Amino acid sequence: NKTLLVHQKARMERLQRELEIQKKKLDKLKSEVNEMENNLTRRRLKRSNSISQIPSLEEMQQLRSCNRQLQIDIDCLTKEIDLFQARGPHFNPSAIHNFYDNIGFVGPVPPKPKDQRSIIKTPKTQDTEDDEGAQWNCTACTFLNHPALIRCEQCEMPRHF
Repeated sequence: NKTLLVHQKARMERLQRELEIQKKKLDKLKSEVNEMENNLTRRRLKRSNSISQIPSLEEMQQLRSCNRQLQIDIDCLTKEIDLFQARGPHFNPSAIHNFYDNIGFVGPVPPKPKDQRSIIKTPKTQDTEDDEGAQWNCTACTFLNHPALIRCEQCEMPRHF
């Protein structure tokens, strides 16, 4: 009988040690959970305080619109620079007119149609009549343009590049 009692007592001590180990693990897990909850609360509070810094839907649309307009201005400027470089020494910068007033940018652009014709080629009545009659393909994007246009309707590339 004593043997059984010693065996049960040893088993009870082992179970108590195991219980203590498991209690320590439980305490550690509880503290980790508390830390995580506190962290989450801090993040939620931070996010709710920073809502005023996040742009509204209207502001985002306004920013997108502004970005699109800036990209159009950049594209126009790039084409103008290419155009100026392609004109060579005979290009007359004093003949430039400003059409950027409508898009909010003040900068150089090529001359208006009448001036451009006189700069690019010598005026010949026959050529002018032919130009007015036939549609023309853009050399850059191949769009078929109206004969009266001197720049591509799609990509703004000059007709006589």
